[in-house]
Amino acid sequence: MLRRTALALVLCATSCTQADGPSAAESPPPEQEVLGRAEQAVESLETPSEANSIRFLEQASFGPKLARGVAPAPVGTVEHVMAVGITQSLTEQFALQPATPFDGESAQDLGSQFFQRAVTGEDQLRQRVAFALSQILVVSQNGIPDSARTPYVDSKVGLAGYMNLLSQHAFGDFRVLLEEVTKNPAMGRYLDMANNRAFDSKGNPIDPNENYAREMLQLFTLGTDKLNLDGTPALDVNGNRQRAYSEEQVKAFAHTLSGWTWNATACPAKGAAINTPDYKNPLMPCNDNHDTSRQELLRGVFTAAGGSITTHLTQALNNVFNDPNVPPFISKQLIQHLVTSNPTPGYVKRVATVFKNDGTGARGNLQAVVRAILEDDEARGALPPLNLRPGFGHLRSPALFVTNVVRWLDPTLDTATKDPGLKLSNWSKSMNQWVTRPPSVFSFYPPNAPLPGADGLVGPEFAILDTATITARANFLHEFLYSGSTANAGITVDYELLPATNADLVTYLGRYWLHGTMAPELEQKLLTAMGDSRANSAIRKKKLGLYLTLLSPSFQIQR
Repeated sequence: MLRRTALALVLCATSCTQADGPSAAESPPPEQEVLGRAEQAVESLETPSEANSIRFLEQASFGPKLARGVAPAPVGTVEHVMAVGITQSLTEQFALQPATPFDGESAQDLGSQFFQRAVTGEDQLRQRVAFALSQILVVSQNGIPDSARTPYVDSKVGLAGYMNLLSQHAFGDFRVLLEEVTKNPAMGRYLDMANNRAFDSKGNPIDPNENYAREMLQLFTLGTDKLNLDGTPALDVNGNRQRAYSEEQVKAFAHTLSGWTWNATACPAKGAAINTPDYKNPLMPCNDNHDTSRQELLRGVFTAAGGSITTHLTQALNNVFNDPNVPPFISKQLIQHLVTSNPTPGYVKRVATVFKNDGTGARGNLQAVVRAILEDDEARGALPPLNLRPGFGHLRSPALFVTNVVRWLDPTLDTATKDPGLKLSNWSKSMNQWVTRPPSVFSFYPPNAPLPGADGLVGPEFAILDTATITARANFLHEFLYSGSTANAGITVDYELLPATNADLVTYLGRYWLHGTMAPELEQKLLTAMGDSRANSAIRKKKLGLYLTLLSPSFQIQR
């Protein structure tokens, strides 16, 4: 009920909010005419329209930006995408190396570092994909307790390393990424992979902890049900869903992955005390604490009897990586994070096919997968049919809502004497997305969370939209636009860059921020509000137009 109430509040935002400003009704100049919905058809990837270039940047970055007269247009701007095309824009982004790594020993909060990079970084696609992966292969600072045995803050150093790992491998081989995640010390602590021994202190065999084995299967690779390549459930002859793995297989993977511990000069003895935590290096293998027995994994595959800990790790991860569920399970979630919560089965199948084979015989090539997602007709297609299809697009998560607003306004960030990233992080936190601190291994919201009031559709981000967080969305906009705390945090916006008249501003917002999809009803509401006598200055008119547009469902839902 709370979620449906919140949705109603969102939908009423532009009609229920009172205006404050006098009117203006000048016609927009011809060069600012809005690109109509009917013109937004499937088009060449080499010569995308302005509207499609904006939509591409919404999907492939933390928000579009305008070149604002800079020539040639910088990478990542709308004008640059229009000039070089979407295919070349992707190639350029793939070539960019990770920006300055996250620093766990810096005084700056990790969330602050994240938002500062998201708003100003050039490697936008890499960061956006890494952020998506962080919500699939989840680790949280909340699940890493600090100890007195290390000279640093464990949770911060651990998460910084994990975020760097995801950034490094965002366009790489998923099999390599899976192994790096499995041996990562932050993951080792979060899901008990570290010091998961197969023997007790007396050297007697015991059942290892199943946390990592279970979540690797359920959340990181397979999901709970067997899937067709298009992401739909693979039903048995009686029309029933089939489990992707059994409880016995969870136990088998737990035994197969036992024996890893913190990096050190030597392994503990069988069943002995654990090493001192080390969050700067991968976990190390310790055969003495590993179960070398033969285990049955997926699809009737067995590990080698008497195999070493590293041999068994390779066999286990190869077994999972080659499961038919992995391509549709991972591909669909990446589509959900980048493009739409409810991709058609055909869209999922096309991307999953690339995951299976990138055209060179390679499986799990994430660069090819990301290209397939963003070049697909369903991502680039005409808005009228997509607009008419229920469920296309997705609610902007708090982090993406914040970064899109900020990048469009292109503020000056004072990072020398202040901490603007922390302000952005706290705004996202107030909307229930505290980056680097998801509340559980299911992240901030599950990928199958139902869309309120829409049977059969999912709306993952709606799982954290309620009366409190929709109010927080409005409060974020109000504080960002109207409060002195924004400038005090080192965020300065030049509102003179926006058109001066009401009509021109509405046209501008429709052309850019809503990429040609502003409904006549919203346009009229904006003009009426900005024409109210209480909006008695140019700056108040501009801020009111921004506030109402950004709180409207037309902007809240990325389409």
